[in-house]
Amino acid sequence: PFTFTGNRLVLNVDTDAAGYAQFGFVDEQGAPIPGFSVDDGVYVNGDAIEYEVEWLGKQGRATKDVSALAGRTVQLVGRMRGASLYALQFAKR
Repeated sequence: PFTFTGNRLVLNVDTDAAGYAQFGFVDEQGAPIPGFSVDDGVYVNGDAIEYEVEWLGKQGRATKDVSALAGRTVQLVGRMRGASLYALQFAKR
């Protein structure tokens, strides 16, 4: 568990052609956070140094803004296949 500042989750990731990655948040008890769960995460596909992760919110609108979770104790969950994650950070953009 950790807290963060910023409003974007930014990745240095390479999924190759057939790979993918998804990321999401769970609360202190391990329950998925609605709108930001790994299942709400938009598939990451490709090679990027500064990829901003997106989630499909409750209304099906994509968002990159995680400021609603900033300062809250959370855990980050990742699901990857055929992918390499080199770094991640929370940024203010």
